[in-house]
Amino acid sequence: MHIRRSMTALALTGAAAGALAFGASPASAAASAITYDCTSTGQVCIYYNSSSYGYGAVFRQTSDVPNYAGRYFSAGRNGSAGAGVEVKNHAAAVDSWVASNFTVYFNSNYDCSVACQTVSAYNTVNLNANIKNNNASGRVT
Repeated sequence: MHIRRSMTALALTGAAAGALAFGASPASAAASAITYDCTSTGQVCIYYNSSSYGYGAVFRQTSDVPNYAGRYFSAGRNGSAGAGVEVKNHAAAVDSWVASNFTVYFNSNYDCSVACQTVSAYNTVNLNANIKNNNASGRVT
C-alpha cells in the first residue's frame, strides 16, 4: 500500500512538472482534465459543460433514451454547475464507456433529420455546434 501511494505521488509530481514545462499552471492543467463519473463499461456520461469549462454536472445513461425531457443533471466528480437542469437541450460533452458508438440526436426518438453526432466507443468529446445544447435523445448505435 505504501509503495502504491509513493508511486502515485511521484506520478502526480511528474505530471505537474510536465505541465509547468509546457507553460501551463498546475491549476489550469487540472481544470482541463476529466475526473471520470462513468467508471464501468456500459455507461455513458453526458455533461452540462464542455471540457474547457470543467464538464460540471453529469447525467449517467445506461440504456437508450428516446427523449431527455424529464431527466436531470446531478452534481458529480467534476462539480455541480448545471445540477438540477434538464438534460434535454443542455448537454455539452459526452464520455462514452460503451463498446459501440453512441449517437446524440438533435430530435427526440433518435431522429437525425436535422443533426446528430456519433461518439466512437470509449471516447470523450465535446459536442459540435449543431448538437451542443440541442440534444433531445441518445442511444448506442
